[in-house]
Amino acid sequence: MNARDLELTLAAARAVGPCPPGEEAAWTEQVRAKAVTLYTLADTVGQDLGRLDAAKQFTATLLSVRVEATSTRGVLVLRNTSGELEHLRTDRGDSDAGRAMIDRARNLVGHRLRVYRLNEQMAGNNARQVRTVVHLTDHGPDTDPIHENAAKENVLAAAEGDKDAARRAWQDAELPDTGSVSVRQLATALSHLPAADGAQP
Repeated sequence: MNARDLELTLAAARAVGPCPPGEEAAWTEQVRAKAVTLYTLADTVGQDLGRLDAAKQFTATLLSVRVEATSTRGVLVLRNTSGELEHLRTDRGDSDAGRAMIDRARNLVGHRLRVYRLNEQMAGNNARQVRTVVHLTDHGPDTDPIHENAAKENVLAAAEGDKDAARRAWQDAELPDTGSVSVRQLATALSHLPAADGAQP
């Protein structure tokens, strides 16, 4: 037995607790199962940490989260410190990691975040890459006002240049014609834009 296996077995035994008298066989099976669980957990955590090590980091404010109907990935729209929009995707929503990231992101709309991003190859298409978010560190609500011109440019960019859709979204969100807007108001305007690819909020 190598040192790693011994440490893993001891950790599993501590997690299971003392062996009741006369239940050695059942206790041994519980320790074995716990050791396997700890091993697979360590493997998963190792992969996650490897992705974090390779990720690019930047600060941005989260404005919108939608889920693509075709891929089940979450699509995050973020406003970086230069005032430009960036689109990132989560892992697939039918995976535990993807579903957890989508749920977490929905609770962080309007917050300033430290974003960890990877460019990953698409499954079945090595020529294409997906800009994938692998972690979000929350720095609290973004309370900085946004100049109306910059906000309108963001809405137009999110509408992919569709001026009519951008104007309707601005009006539906009841944003002022002049004066700065809050991050929350800008996020509301983006929520009124038509969804692409059957995406759902």
